Amino acid sequence: MQRLHHSLLQLRHKSPLKFFFLTAAFILVCTSLLFYSRPGDATSSSNDDLVHPLPSNSNSTDSKDTCYVDIDALRSYGYNSSAQYARLEIAVERTANFSGFSDTLDARFPKYQSVRLDQVAHREPLPQRVCSPAVTIQAPLPVAPPNASHILFGVATTLDRLEESLDAFAHWAAGTETRIYALVEEEVLSSVQRVQRLAEAKDIRLVIIDRADERLDRYFYLLRVLLKYRDASTQWAVLIDDDTFFPSMKNLVDRLATYDASKPQYIGALTEDLAQMFSWSFMAYGGAGIFLSMPILEQLDKVYDECNAFKTTGDRRVAMCIYEHTTTKLTWDRDLYQLDLRGDASGFYESGRPLPLSVHHWKSWFQADMVGLGQVAAICGDSCQLHRWRLKDHWFLVNGFSMVRYTSPDPSDLMEKTWEDSKYRGGDGFAFSLGPFRGKDEGKVSFRLRSAWQQAGTVRQIYVHDLGPEKPPEVLEVVWKPASA
Repeated sequence: MQRLHHSLLQLRHKSPLKFFFLTAAFILVCTSLLFYSRPGDATSSSNDDLVHPLPSNSNSTDSKDTCYVDIDALRSYGYNSSAQYARLEIAVERTANFSGFSDTLDARFPKYQSVRLDQVAHREPLPQRVCSPAVTIQAPLPVAPPNASHILFGVATTLDRLEESLDAFAHWAAGTETRIYALVEEEVLSSVQRVQRLAEAKDIRLVIIDRADERLDRYFYLLRVLLKYRDASTQWAVLIDDDTFFPSMKNLVDRLATYDASKPQYIGALTEDLAQMFSWSFMAYGGAGIFLSMPILEQLDKVYDECNAFKTTGDRRVAMCIYEHTTTKLTWDRDLYQLDLRGDASGFYESGRPLPLSVHHWKSWFQADMVGLGQVAAICGDSCQLHRWRLKDHWFLVNGFSMVRYTSPDPSDLMEKTWEDSKYRGGDGFAFSLGPFRGKDEGKVSFRLRSAWQQAGTVRQIYVHDLGPEKPPEVLEVVWKPASA
């Protein structure tokens, strides 16, 4: 370039006319080079409105943009071709004047659009009109986690199952100052410390104690552990299974406050199945939670060795010890649930009845994503979990569990009996606990929750209706967002 510049200067003095033409040509060449070196080509201006794939890190839960289909989430359910996708946005106004949720929602099931899943992109942007709230509801003001420092929980399990349970424990225990004592089989210290750190990161006060006893003996030994670690403020010792789930710790704290903890108390729930009761007796079943006051715990400690000789299940061992050595009897709290239901428990969850204090067996005897269900409490409070709204077109949104449409447009408020029959031969073995019932609706359309997460102040729920391997699934995403967003 410097040599060219020198030649032009020489030419300028010798022949002004030639210099003029050569200079013009030089400018034309430079302009052409500059034009063709721009990114894109002549057609780029006509493609400005096309949707381009976003980079792989674009669907981080920290992203403020939620107006897109999460392709990776849909693929994670095992779908790889296409899906029919619909989206319902609900705005939530938190107010001090909240008086309860209505049973109706002024909205309709949204329209579908086809989404390709066999693409490189991780998300598919949506038009802004699709991401506008269809309806606004009111919800109570946010509240801090309750102080549950007066409650001690005990669980006998394995270290692996304990780790798997941490997300569920975090829903009800995080930030409440309650303590959970976990008795596990003897483990490598480094593994125990790793799970301990995971719990601390989730703000769970977890103490892991390894003990070589058989699991049922470890369960009964929890009585001594909880008595040992009580302090002056402790009122309740609670025995749980690793799949015991409390949807609302505030509701649980409030309910326990209605009982006199200064007296011997043995509180829990029966099995829902009379066949189970005939096998295991009238007692508090462990999955629902067994609640013991300090006076009864002290009485049991005095006869611990004698009661530990009862070689039966842990919860039955506790019951036998109480019945044979104290005058205390079981108080059945009807909002605690063992949920001895096999197969499809959707009828229980979709019944529209009050939010349970506890549930159990949700990842064994039947499948229900309680961790996913609990996500929505962050934006509309504990009381909106499992709340059932009826939409204008006869769909029912059971918050955190399903979106359903029944064969009859006006189903009764009787609980739909969807699970397997009891082996009890003296009538309906479940009627005494869960009835009255209506028959299973074989023709109902059900979208079940597959996942839920919090993102940028919103909660995203994905419900799926699986139509079989030959047809693309129908997907409904419900997005809950603050009314001011």
